Amino acid sequence: MKRTTPRPLLGALLLALSLGSVGAAAADANGQPPGKRSSRTGGELIRAAAEVVAVDHATRTLTLKREDGNTLTVVADGRVRNLPQVSVGDIVVAQYGHARALSLKKPAVARHDAENAPPPVRMADGRVRRTIVADIIAIDDRTGQATLKSTKGEVVDVVVSKRKLLAAVRIGDQVELEYTDAVAVAIKPAGKAVPARRSAAP
Repeated sequence: MKRTTPRPLLGALLLALSLGSVGAAAADANGQPPGKRSSRTGGELIRAAAEVVAVDHATRTLTLKREDGNTLTVVADGRVRNLPQVSVGDIVVAQYGHARALSLKKPAVARHDAENAPPPVRMADGRVRRTIVADIIAIDDRTGQATLKSTKGEVVDVVVSKRKLLAAVRIGDQVELEYTDAVAVAIKPAGKAVPARRSAAP
């Protein structure tokens, strides 16, 4: 059973890279075609054009603003060798794996609220574990994926490997999510600005 809004779970949240020049810039370090699963990252890679709104070179953490206006945090792994050249304001094509849920709890059993979530923790393998309070905005039971929007406005696409956790929640629920950040394997200049969202004339 698929519980989701009419728009695709990820497609409506990520900018489609249909322009040839952007698609060329998006080729990953391994030369893999779009959509091919990578055994080294443990799942399907996502490509999206975005603006860099924050970058911490010491921790290799970036915050990206996508075409829909939402932000995404990724950790660049060792394959992103051009990270020192990435700056705030750059328009890039990022290629990354899904964030992964470690726990998903309703408020009744959650340990934290939106104001008292613990700080991020860097794990031994370089991944960052975060805990947020967020609303579920999409669920795909077939793939085990969920999309959540935090109280701070950040959107997180996660894979929930424990299906019983996903079965216990529904769209619209506010939950406490503990997860590891998405890991980027390539971040390259896009060469084109992320287009502004269109709005109806008053």
